[in-house]
Amino acid sequence: MNNRTPGALVGMGGYLMASLFWGWNIPLTSNLLRQLDPFWIAPLRYIIAAVVLGVILVAREGWRNLRAPVAHWRVAVLGLCCACFLVLFNFGLLYSNAITVAAVIAGSPVYVALIARIMIGARLERGFPLACGLTLLGAGIAIYGRASSASEGIGMQGGEILTVLAIACWTVYSILAQRWFPVGIGQLRRTVLTTVWTIPTLLVFWAAARLTGLAPSPNLDPGAAAWRDLVITAAFCTGIATVAWNTGVARLGIATGAIWQNMVPVFAVLISMLFYGITPLPEHIVGGALVLCGVLSMQWRKLRG
Repeated sequence: MNNRTPGALVGMGGYLMASLFWGWNIPLTSNLLRQLDPFWIAPLRYIIAAVVLGVILVAREGWRNLRAPVAHWRVAVLGLCCACFLVLFNFGLLYSNAITVAAVIAGSPVYVALIARIMIGARLERGFPLACGLTLLGAGIAIYGRASSASEGIGMQGGEILTVLAIACWTVYSILAQRWFPVGIGQLRRTVLTTVWTIPTLLVFWAAARLTGLAPSPNLDPGAAAWRDLVITAAFCTGIATVAWNTGVARLGIATGAIWQNMVPVFAVLISMLFYGITPLPEHIVGGALVLCGVLSMQWRKLRG
């Protein structure tokens, strides 16, 4: 191993934490959607995440670091990218189904590689084709198993392109969050600033959805269990997970992050099995193992330099 190994390990830890928390987010959000609509959950999550991350930032680095070190329009654009990701993803689910969306998300390494090539001229790293192939195959097996056991199958309904656009927005955010801030600005500070600027855009989107009838009147008293799940998903799955993700992007690059994204459904199945009493299918186990092999093969090459 060379002198880049510590940085690679930090990046790998960041991606691992982000994937774990985003996997946990799936059963948590599934529970929340029984009490709150998607458009109302989004701004609530970001408000709580902004408070939690802001307190951590002030405690570590002081009040002055709440000020943006770059032009406000840049932070606003980053916030817009995050908000568009959430809204487009919600609409993708609305006009499709969970299984089809999962199949579309499995292609993230391909979309991300294309966007990175266009934006920054990034070339595919050594080992990427093998890792991408393994994760796509594993995700495909897991999705097939889920489709065969569910009442809804894989089929195009119009929301798939919105899911791809959502992934594109998140990829643009991930790249610009590293390129638009000066060197030396920590990932926590970058995440706090973009999280704060995401909130007004999400509130505008919610108001528009409310006026057009897409969103019902907000549930202001969903119950203690819902508030508990909301605080957990906001603090960990939105706030800390984004800091961890940005750390991974800074250390290992966005293409490696796209490979790690396919670990999200794997962790979702494991967490659902351990804590929510859901039994995984054999296809989930085989598919998850292949995805894990793809991720580890990429990380092994990174660690070897």
